[in-house]
Amino acid sequence: AEYMGIYQYQKSSNTKYIMGRTKANKENSDKPAPPKRPLSAFFLYKQEVYEKVKQANPSSKMTDLTKIISNQWQEIDEDSKKKYEELHQEKKKEYEESVREYEDKHGKIERKRKSKKSKDCLLYTSPSPRDS
Repeated sequence: AEYMGIYQYQKSSNTKYIMGRTKANKENSDKPAPPKRPLSAFFLYKQEVYEKVKQANPSSKMTDLTKIISNQWQEIDEDSKKKYEELHQEKKKEYEESVREYEDKHGKIERKRKSKKSKDCLLYTSPSPRDS
């Protein structure tokens, strides 16, 4: 690695550094994005009641509103929850069908896991006492 002030770069012959990410890591593909997973029953409920809760608590932050909605979700009866769970199951079936169609046209969906640290990124190091 080449030492440059307090920054240390990992060398790579065919890679350009951009804010800690490399151009080589990005895929340039004409493949459209795969279908998104359906919302859970709770998030379907949250979508429906969010504006009402926000109007009732105008000065609350979004995180506080979510806590309020979560408490309401825990307190509603099973029949009300069942409505959202059935809606989730319908959305899930639609999602599974769209995944099958997508995979028939474009191949299997690759699930990428986020890594904690990329090997091709900036490494911040403090200068050693010998360098002063």
